[in-house]
Amino acid sequence: MIDTSFIKCGLTGLIMNKLEGMQEAFNESKQVFLTTTNKEGETRRRPMTNYNESPYEPMWFPSFKETQKIRDIEANPEVEISFHAEETRKWYKIKGKARLAPFEEVQKIWKWWFLEWVPEEERSKHELRYDNPFTDRSIIWVDPMEATISDTK
Repeated sequence: MIDTSFIKCGLTGLIMNKLEGMQEAFNESKQVFLTTTNKEGETRRRPMTNYNESPYEPMWFPSFKETQKIRDIEANPEVEISFHAEETRKWYKIKGKARLAPFEEVQKIWKWWFLEWVPEEERSKHELRYDNPFTDRSIIWVDPMEATISDTK
């Protein structure tokens, strides 16, 4: 019998623990939370649109370049992705390592509508332009390393 409590993760080849119900909960999560840590050790959590299909594969998230999350990742690539579990008040947490896509990859992947949801008060800071080459945009990749379930986001 094959032990299915661990799974080989995507491109990283790391072996990550497989948690019951995590795949299903991830597929239902249109939004996940990305937690970063800045160089002073302060953590920040923000919602991110979930375009991904598996918590066991590298995950990607579109972003503007000039944001705190990008500065945090450049200072400390260790991040956490969290999302709700089916059980009330439980959250899955995936520790991972973030990396920023090279410009050529951003050009290839980026769609004009990824960040169309920016709140009105933020639009002057992050003007949405629809021309290429989207030089103010980035793609954050997160390589998953460890999964847990807890009572906190």
